[in-house]
Amino acid sequence: MGKAAPKRNDAMPTFQVAHLRRDGNDIVIVPVDRSFGKRSPAEQARIQEAFQRSALAADIPGVVVPVWEDATGRMAFRAPPPWHEFLKSIDMVYVATALNRTLSLESR
Repeated sequence: MGKAAPKRNDAMPTFQVAHLRRDGNDIVIVPVDRSFGKRSPAEQARIQEAFQRSALAADIPGVVVPVWEDATGRMAFRAPPPWHEFLKSIDMVYVATALNRTLSLESR
């Protein structure tokens, strides 16, 4: 008899996210590994765009904002300027308590 076919694992990576509405605008906060902060700006943008496409495909409205813990233990983020004030007022503990959706990252 032949060998069994190897099992394929095509599952897309899934992330818990915080989908929030603030001042009539939606934001999708995606906690990522701290290594995200060490990536080049171009690579960060590529990943953020992939999350944005996935959020749109999942009918989760809003701007996607990756957040991570920096080397000093503070929350870092990649977001449009209008969101900076709000994001500077929260921390990773807040984000952890606000997780309310899951998002599967679509590969492209």
